[in-house]
Amino acid sequence: MVIDPKSDGSSFDADEWPFFWLTHATGLYLSRLETSLKPVGLDIARWRVLMCIRPVEARSVSEIAELAIVKLPTMMKLIQRMEGDGLLRCEQRMSDGRVTDVSLTAAGLEARKRAWHSASKIFSQIFADAEGPDPDQLNKLLRTLVGRLRAA
Repeated sequence: MVIDPKSDGSSFDADEWPFFWLTHATGLYLSRLETSLKPVGLDIARWRVLMCIRPVEARSVSEIAELAIVKLPTMMKLIQRMEGDGLLRCEQRMSDGRVTDVSLTAAGLEARKRAWHSASKIFSQIFADAEGPDPDQLNKLLRTLVGRLRAA
């Protein structure tokens, strides 16, 4: 596919646009994930936070916001709600008091397991077929795409 930046876009076809497919796949995935998370008492926003924090390693609020692609003020509010729900623990970083580190509580670890179980079922359904897409190749391609988008 060759794109002419001087074109007026009149020949644009969404079916030939990779970002259409990325957006469409993401939307369908999130819709399925949202449906599977609801019975375990979670939503997409909480799932993102739970999956961004490793079980034995705290992350800063800004790191979580960047990984989850959420604006920092929005992430702060979500983390405060999750802390109130007993899922997270927030502490001032010892080496830099301006940074708030976020870690999972025991309830947060349990919620993360439920979240992972829901997400992994969908993953297995999509990638289980030997003739389907290879997740390792897809990850490599997407990492390259993200790197180029950041550099652009």
